Amino acid sequence: QLDALTAGLCTPLKGYVKGFPSPERLHPFERALLELTLSDKKYRTTIEQVDTLRKGLLGVGKGFSAQVTKTSGIKDAEAVREQGFKEVEAFYRRSSRHVDDLKSIAQLLRRLPVAELETPTVALVGAPNVGKSSLVRVLSSGQPEVCNYPFTTKGIKMGHFFIDDERHIVTDTPGLLARDDIDRNKIEMLTIATLEHLPTCVIFVTDLSGLSGTSIDDQLKLREEIYKTFAHRRPWIDVFSKCALVPVLGGTHEKDMETLWGEEEIAEANRAIAAIPKAMSTSADEQLGIAELKDALATLLGEHKQSLPASRDDYTREKDDRPEYIHML
Repeated sequence: QLDALTAGLCTPLKGYVKGFPSPERLHPFERALLELTLSDKKYRTTIEQVDTLRKGLLGVGKGFSAQVTKTSGIKDAEAVREQGFKEVEAFYRRSSRHVDDLKSIAQLLRRLPVAELETPTVALVGAPNVGKSSLVRVLSSGQPEVCNYPFTTKGIKMGHFFIDDERHIVTDTPGLLARDDIDRNKIEMLTIATLEHLPTCVIFVTDLSGLSGTSIDDQLKLREEIYKTFAHRRPWIDVFSKCALVPVLGGTHEKDMETLWGEEEIAEANRAIAAIPKAMSTSADEQLGIAELKDALATLLGEHKQSLPASRDDYTREKDDRPEYIHML
């Protein structure tokens, strides 16, 4: 009976521990999500604490089982067995919070959106409120879904489209500010993780309308930083959004917006156009430049297709000594 109780507790705990992969076995994007959601240290420590509980229970149970076999009578055996039951139960109760912590971690990780780690992804990147979500909507074949992450209250829009019957993901990303990575918050680091670890084509969105809340100069600084970091290994398209509201892009403005466009603002917008001469002018609500953007995107993705990982086989040890990654819970 004492052995059965010990096994009844230890066997599930062993299964719990084995069910959580070590961070090294996760795909780099999922490991980045783990760090943003929970922290690598908390994840490891909780698993270790549950395993320590399992080993301790096993030791207590086996110890009392050994004492039972050494008793000379039934009454003595029953007394030792009852004491063993109490000690095993007390030992479990003292550390049962670690099991609860592990269950909470499992629930938290299961709420993370499932990343399609090898599906080519088009990520719209830029400062906050520059029109990324609107472009996701017009580039998607259907209604984009909203993905929510535990470390932010902002939903991330994600859609899909097809090129030659091949499915591609198109997603907006949390807005970035022009600052060093060390100063970024968790939601900004989700964007960096997307660019760093997923097979991504970048559409960098710059808003010249003056309505995003981020100055054009700051947007240019941000673009320069992201371009230097990723453009050499990620396909890249520059886009000016909301062009219908930008006179220097051929747009018109309403009476109540005339104060936004003085000589200084026009000069600033012209500097951006000169700095990014190949940027495509678009306006999602008016469908301006959208057909041209889709064509350019299809061409770029076609050229880049061979450099994107086609399957999980591209992540095996034989390829480049990286571990064979397994999915999070």
